[in-house]
Amino acid sequence: MSGPLVFLNSYMNSSAASHRTLALLALVVSASRGLSFSRGKLSETGVICFAVVLGGLAVLLLFRAHWQGSSDSKGGFPTWQVVLPCAYVYIFCMNAGRELLVSSLEDWRPTLRLITWTALVCSLPVLLTVSRRLRDLLQTRGQVALLLLPLLPVAVPFLLVPSVSPAPVIDVFLFETQAARSLLFGLNPYTIDFVNVYSTADLYPTGSPDSYPYPPLSLLFALGGFLLGDVRWSLIACHVAAAVLLAATARKRGLPITEVLTFGTMFLYMPHAPFVSEQAWTDPSVAFGLALFSLLLARRQPQAALWAAGFAIALKQTMVVLPPLLWGLWRRLNRTQLTAIFAISAVTYGLFILWDAEALWNDVVIFHMLTPFRDRAMTLSAYLLYFFEVGPLPSWLSLVGLVVGAATAVRALRADTQQDSPYTSDRVCRFFTGLAFALLLTLVLSKHAFMNYYYLVHFALIAALIWSRITDLEAKPA
Repeated sequence: MSGPLVFLNSYMNSSAASHRTLALLALVVSASRGLSFSRGKLSETGVICFAVVLGGLAVLLLFRAHWQGSSDSKGGFPTWQVVLPCAYVYIFCMNAGRELLVSSLEDWRPTLRLITWTALVCSLPVLLTVSRRLRDLLQTRGQVALLLLPLLPVAVPFLLVPSVSPAPVIDVFLFETQAARSLLFGLNPYTIDFVNVYSTADLYPTGSPDSYPYPPLSLLFALGGFLLGDVRWSLIACHVAAAVLLAATARKRGLPITEVLTFGTMFLYMPHAPFVSEQAWTDPSVAFGLALFSLLLARRQPQAALWAAGFAIALKQTMVVLPPLLWGLWRRLNRTQLTAIFAISAVTYGLFILWDAEALWNDVVIFHMLTPFRDRAMTLSAYLLYFFEVGPLPSWLSLVGLVVGAATAVRALRADTQQDSPYTSDRVCRFFTGLAFALLLTLVLSKHAFMNYYYLVHFALIAALIWSRITDLEAKPA
């Protein structure tokens, strides 16, 4: 028997998944179903799925000690080896036959559906590994081939985004494109007016699209893609890179290659992932920063990881949730560590503050405070209004959600006084679980939240799942 196969079988026989790992896998599947049927817009199925996710995350954070035990009794049913391949295939089912690119030309949609159905068919042989006997017959390379096969058609929709949907009808794409062009010509993107692609002006606080509502660092990503011909190329690259970095995290901490590929693919092929890049939402760049943070912790490089976290903070206003969670993970932060967290934001924001501080403040802060309630968003306010004609709820509730979510996550991180290292697998798992909970609670209570915000929740769920599985492996007796 070959060396890799001996290692793989040894691992399968001795490392059962904890209850927490199985619970997180179930939450990833629930989130996938919710995104597939909602695409980040108001949907009863989506609301139910993410209510389950929110409740599950709260239980894992508040009662974590009760979820650490093995899910398999000695010599019992190999739960993990059955549910993981089934979950892998189910993720592909959530994509198959559904429109990935909603702004594509009509004649492309049958092709896109064919591609996704092909990916599903290619993933079905993975179910062979549910059988212990068939799994043992396959060499490691054979199992790897089964996992990689569906990725061939999966890559196609991402590569087709710029040609299939060259001009999506969404203001974000126009904001990114016009802002990048204006910067090339020496104009401040935070002082220009944008073209209104909608038939209404009700979406904007001033009645017209006169704000670039994203941080300066996101502008640099848009500029990079713009120089390549389309601002979305950089976002597509970030999504793929985030999946690779998550896989690298799992591999660096010793998970077998089959699980490494499964976890990376789960994020790569999350429902409507090409749609996020198609709309030019900047969140894939944030996922890239957080995935880099995860890998650097896996490599036991905490100072470098803080720079990656600072990179994510500088990319999106919602990442204001990170500093308290980092404090909880590190327990204390000295001046050097605080510099790593905030230096990138200080430099990128500082340059535009010197250029026009008032314009930057109005676009990046005031714009978001004054944007109106959206009745088709997947939020509690939209749900109550649509189904019960109640609301909308006060907009300040999102701040309450942010504070409560972050405080709950910090409590879970600081409760264990036995572990101080920020790269201990159990603590990093709690960090990403807390991040998913804080983000989701904030979204549920906000005045608008669409696919791009839930995209980051999905990322945090998979990162937490990976680190929980790493904890399972490292908790094995030597």
